[in-house]
Amino acid sequence: MTVNVVLTRDSVCMGDDGQAPHRQDATFDGATTLGDFVTRVADYPLRMRGARWVMFLGRNRAEGSPIAEISPEWAGPRFPAGADPLLPLAALPAADGELGFFFQYHPGSVPLAGPPDPGLTALDPLAGRLALWLAERC
Repeated sequence: MTVNVVLTRDSVCMGDDGQAPHRQDATFDGATTLGDFVTRVADYPLRMRGARWVMFLGRNRAEGSPIAEISPEWAGPRFPAGADPLLPLAALPAADGELGFFFQYHPGSVPLAGPPDPGLTALDPLAGRLALWLAERC
C-alpha cells in the first residue's frame, strides 16, 4: 500500500514568498515509519543555521498537531510526547486520500522536545554565511 503525501512549509522571508506555497507531493510505502519518514523529508524545509522547523500532521498548523522538530544543527529529529516514531504512515489519518504535513519556521534552534542543548552537526561554512546574510535582510 502506498501513501500520497503533501508537504508545505512557511516562507522565511519576503523573497521566499515568491515561491509560496512551497508544495511538494510524494508517494511513500505505507509501512514506512513516522521516524523514517521525518528523517527522509528533513531536507525539504530550508536548511538554515539557527532555524528550527516544527512539523505538523495536517495541511497547516491550525488543523494539525506537532509530530516532530528538525534543525540542520541537530544530529536528528526530535519527537514530542505522544508522537510515536515507530507508527507506520498508513496508520495516520488521511484527508481526501492524502497525508498533509506542514513545516512551521522558528528562528533559533532550541528544541521544544528533548534536551535544551542538542548535539550540533557540521554545516557548510558558506551555507552558514548565506543563511546569516538572508536573516539580516528578511
